[in-house]
Formats: sequence, C-alpha cells, structure tokens
Amino acid sequence: MRRRIPALFVAAILTLVLAAPASAGPPDRFEEPFTANFPDTQLGLVVFVNTDRAAYCTDDVVDWEEAVFAWLLGGAQGDPPEDPEFPSGFDGVSIQEHETRSGAVIYQAKGSDLTIELWQMDADAPLIGPCTDTDDAMHRVARGSASFIGNDNDLFGSGTRGNAFGDRGRADLTDDAGNAWHYSWLFHINSRCYTPEDGPPRCLLERSALQAR
Repeated sequence: MRRRIPALFVAAILTLVLAAPASAGPPDRFEEPFTANFPDTQLGLVVFVNTDRAAYCTDDVVDWEEAVFAWLLGGAQGDPPEDPEFPSGFDGVSIQEHETRSGAVIYQAKGSDLTIELWQMDADAPLIGPCTDTDDAMHRVARGSASFIGNDNDLFGSGTRGNAFGDRGRADLTDDAGNAWHYSWLFHINSRCYTPEDGPPRCLLERSALQAR
C-alpha cells in the first residue's frame, strides 16, 4: 500500500523494486496479514489498519523510522537503512495478483472487519512513518473496525504503463469517552499525470472525513 508521501514513499519504492514479480499466468489469489498505515494530513491523523500502534511500533520499527529520517536529512547519501522485520497484521487480507503479457503485475487487496486506530498527528510530524509521526502527542483519537480495498496496476514498476494506484475504505470507531465516529478515506494517483511546480499532481485524488455517528 503505497500511501506515505513524500519520505516513506521513497522507501516503499525501494522495497518494491527489490521484490520479485509474480509469474505470468492466471491470477494468483492468497491471504496475507499485511498492514496499511498512512498519514491523513487533511485531518491531522495517523491511521493504523489491521494493527494497532502498540503492536506495530516495536523498538526495531521506531529505530528504522528514525534512521530513515536521519538518512534523508543527510541528503540520502549511501544506501538507505536496512528494513526491520515489520510486524504482521492481526488478520489475513485477500490478495489477488495477475501478470499481464507486458510484464505489469495488477494487484488488488481487500479486507473487512479489520482493526483500525486513529492517532493524533504530531505538529512537527516528519512523515517518515506512523510511529515517529505520533510519538509526541501520543493521543489515540478512536478505535474500531474497517473495510478497505487497494489497487495497483503496475505493482513492481515495469515501466510498460502509467502506474495508477490507491486505496479507499470506511470505518466505524469509538473514542475513549464512548462517542461513536465514522471515518472514510480515498487516495488515488497516476504516475503519468502533470505535476505543477507549486502544487500537488493534477490527477491526485485524496480526501477523508471523520464524522460523529
């Protein structure tokens, strides 16, 4: 789930480049307990899907986020910090991968009834990772269950097409005071869209809402 922009997006791309593409043939379907964690800069939130902050933010993950931040501040000289062992999600998520004749891997992930937590984003969040984006405020806004779907039409960056990817989801949550909330999000972008110098890409779709139920 390539959601974190700009800093962790770099790390995600490096991970995808090093991964081996799926074999050509019929769609490959399986389950994988991955997590989808991302910043919601519009609402000042950090979102943990299929995990919670306590389980995800291990010492190794926090150390890695801090090391990536230091590496970027230093001009990204040399190799990036080696990835830690990221914690698995709580539940399996349905995955489908299909390799086209041109070599692009079309990817879809779907999950429902997954744990979700919303945390307050730090005022000076570096947007490196969810742990260092929340370690000052340390305030959980709400917790509940979510469903989502994510898509990528060229998962490993074959270069044979414009890479369109994104995800969307809905969640019902409760805060510590017992108040009920509804959260929804949408993110979609295409690598070939026009990017002006003074703003986001023209084709970027990004919106979210947090409303009382």
